[in-house]
Amino acid sequence: MQVQSWYGLPARIAVENELWHLVEVGGVALHHPPVVNLILRRGMPTADRLYLSYLHEFGHLQTLPVAIAHALILTLIVRWRGRKLGDVILNLLAGAIAHEAVWELASEAYVIAKTGPEYRRIYQQAPNLFGQAVFWGGMSTLALLLTAWVMRGK
Repeated sequence: MQVQSWYGLPARIAVENELWHLVEVGGVALHHPPVVNLILRRGMPTADRLYLSYLHEFGHLQTLPVAIAHALILTLIVRWRGRKLGDVILNLLAGAIAHEAVWELASEAYVIAKTGPEYRRIYQQAPNLFGQAVFWGGMSTLALLLTAWVMRGK
Protein backbone atom coordinates (compact mmCIF):
# COMPACT_ATOMS: atom_id res chain seq x y z
CA MET A 1 0.00 0.00 0.00
CA GLN A 2 1.31 3.45 -0.93
CA VAL A 3 1.48 5.82 2.05
CA GLN A 4 2.82 9.24 2.90
CA SER A 5 4.10 10.39 6.27
CA TRP A 6 2.82 13.52 7.96
CA TYR A 7 6.04 15.28 6.88
CA GLY A 8 5.68 14.25 3.22
CA LEU A 9 7.91 11.17 2.86
CA PRO A 10 6.29 8.68 0.45
CA ALA A 11 6.66 4.95 1.01
CA ARG A 12 5.16 1.57 0.26
CA ILE A 13 4.26 -0.87 3.03
CA ALA A 14 3.38 -4.54 2.59
CA VAL A 15 2.30 -6.63 5.58
CA GLU A 16 1.00 -9.87 4.17
CA ASN A 17 2.04 -12.67 6.48
CA GLU A 18 4.05 -13.63 9.56
CA LEU A 19 7.30 -14.24 7.68
CA TRP A 20 8.31 -10.95 6.07
CA HIS A 21 7.27 -7.33 5.96
CA LEU A 22 8.32 -4.82 3.34
CA VAL A 23 8.81 -1.10 3.70
CA GLU A 24 10.08 0.68 0.61
CA VAL A 25 11.30 4.25 0.98
CA GLY A 26 12.96 6.21 -1.80
CA GLY A 27 13.24 3.10 -3.95
CA VAL A 28 15.11 1.21 -1.22
CA ALA A 29 13.28 -1.95 -0.19
CA LEU A 30 13.66 -2.94 3.46
CA HIS A 31 12.50 -6.56 3.79
CA HIS A 32 12.54 -7.67 7.41
CA PRO A 33 11.09 -10.30 9.71
CA PRO A 34 8.26 -8.99 11.90
CA VAL A 35 9.93 -9.86 15.20
CA VAL A 36 8.18 -7.22 17.32
CA ASN A 37 4.83 -7.95 15.71
CA LEU A 38 5.23 -11.69 16.33
CA ILE A 39 5.86 -11.04 20.04
CA LEU A 40 3.14 -8.44 20.52
CA ARG A 41 0.42 -9.91 18.28
CA ARG A 42 0.73 -13.58 19.21
CA GLY A 43 -2.64 -15.31 19.40
CA MET A 44 -4.60 -12.55 17.66
CA PRO A 45 -7.07 -13.18 14.88
CA THR A 46 -5.35 -12.72 11.52
CA ALA A 47 -7.25 -9.57 10.54
CA ASP A 48 -6.43 -7.78 13.81
CA ARG A 49 -2.80 -8.94 13.73
CA LEU A 50 -2.26 -7.71 10.17
CA TYR A 51 -4.08 -4.43 10.85
CA LEU A 52 -1.99 -3.61 13.93
CA SER A 53 1.19 -4.82 12.21
CA TYR A 54 0.52 -2.52 9.25
CA LEU A 55 -0.03 0.42 11.59
CA HIS A 56 3.17 -0.47 13.45
CA GLU A 57 5.15 -0.41 10.19
CA PHE A 58 3.52 2.89 9.21
CA GLY A 59 4.31 4.10 12.72
CA HIS A 60 8.02 3.68 11.97
CA LEU A 61 7.61 6.08 9.06
CA GLN A 62 5.50 8.51 11.10
CA THR A 63 7.94 8.52 14.02
CA LEU A 64 11.12 8.72 11.95
CA PRO A 65 11.80 12.27 13.25
CA VAL A 66 11.78 10.89 16.83
CA ALA A 67 14.25 8.19 15.82
CA ILE A 68 16.48 10.72 14.07
CA ALA A 69 16.40 13.03 17.11
CA HIS A 70 17.40 10.16 19.40
CA ALA A 71 20.23 9.15 17.07
CA LEU A 72 21.46 12.74 16.89
CA ILE A 73 21.44 13.03 20.67
CA LEU A 74 23.47 9.85 20.97
CA THR A 75 26.00 10.83 18.33
CA LEU A 76 26.35 14.59 18.76
CA ILE A 77 26.04 15.15 22.50
CA VAL A 78 28.18 12.22 23.58
CA ARG A 79 31.90 12.92 23.87
CA TRP A 80 33.63 10.45 21.56
CA ARG A 81 37.13 11.94 21.66
CA GLY A 82 39.64 10.30 23.92
CA ARG A 83 37.74 7.03 24.16
CA LYS A 84 39.46 3.74 23.48
CA LEU A 85 38.45 1.93 20.30
CA GLY A 86 36.83 -0.88 22.31
CA ASP A 87 34.75 1.66 24.25
CA VAL A 88 33.68 3.37 21.03
CA ILE A 89 32.59 0.05 19.51
CA LEU A 90 30.65 -0.92 22.66
CA ASN A 91 29.02 2.50 22.78
CA LEU A 92 28.04 2.34 19.11
CA LEU A 93 26.52 -1.11 19.63
CA ALA A 94 24.67 0.01 22.77
CA GLY A 95 23.52 3.15 20.97
CA ALA A 96 22.20 1.15 18.03
CA ILE A 97 20.22 -1.14 20.35
CA ALA A 98 18.89 1.82 22.36
CA HIS A 99 17.95 3.58 19.13
CA GLU A 100 16.04 0.55 17.85
CA ALA A 101 14.22 0.19 21.19
CA VAL A 102 13.20 3.87 21.19
CA TRP A 103 11.93 3.60 17.63
CA GLU A 104 9.95 0.42 18.35
CA LEU A 105 8.33 2.09 21.37
CA ALA A 106 7.52 5.21 19.34
CA SER A 107 6.04 3.12 16.54
CA GLU A 108 3.79 1.15 18.90
CA ALA A 109 2.79 4.38 20.66
CA TYR A 110 1.68 5.60 17.22
CA VAL A 111 -0.46 2.45 16.87
CA ILE A 112 -2.11 3.15 20.23
CA ALA A 113 -2.70 6.82 19.36
CA LYS A 114 -4.12 5.90 15.96
CA THR A 115 -6.48 3.15 17.16
CA GLY A 116 -7.49 4.57 20.55
CA PRO A 117 -9.94 2.32 22.46
CA GLU A 118 -9.84 -0.24 19.63
CA TYR A 119 -6.29 -1.18 20.70
CA ARG A 120 -7.46 -2.13 24.17
CA ARG A 121 -10.48 -3.99 22.79
CA ILE A 122 -8.32 -6.09 20.47
CA TYR A 123 -5.95 -7.03 23.29
CA GLN A 124 -8.84 -7.83 25.63
CA GLN A 125 -10.22 -10.26 23.03
CA ALA A 126 -6.82 -11.86 22.46
CA PRO A 127 -4.82 -11.41 25.68
CA ASN A 128 -1.07 -11.76 25.35
CA LEU A 129 0.26 -10.56 28.69
CA PHE A 130 3.62 -12.27 28.26
CA GLY A 131 4.23 -10.71 24.84
CA GLN A 132 3.15 -7.28 26.03
CA ALA A 133 5.36 -7.52 29.12
CA VAL A 134 8.34 -8.65 27.02
CA PHE A 135 7.83 -5.84 24.51
CA TRP A 136 7.00 -2.92 26.80
CA GLY A 137 9.27 -3.97 29.65
CA GLY A 138 12.16 -5.09 27.48
CA MET A 139 12.12 -2.20 25.04
CA SER A 140 11.67 0.40 27.78
CA THR A 141 14.55 -1.07 29.76
CA LEU A 142 16.82 -1.22 26.72
CA ALA A 143 15.89 2.30 25.62
CA LEU A 144 16.41 3.91 29.02
CA LEU A 145 19.40 2.01 30.35
CA LEU A 146 21.41 1.88 27.13
CA THR A 147 20.73 5.52 26.28
CA ALA A 148 21.90 6.50 29.78
CA TRP A 149 24.92 4.20 29.50
CA VAL A 150 26.02 5.69 26.17
CA MET A 151 25.51 9.24 27.42
CA ARG A 152 27.31 8.71 30.73
CA GLY A 153 30.57 9.77 29.09
CA LYS A 154 34.09 8.84 30.11
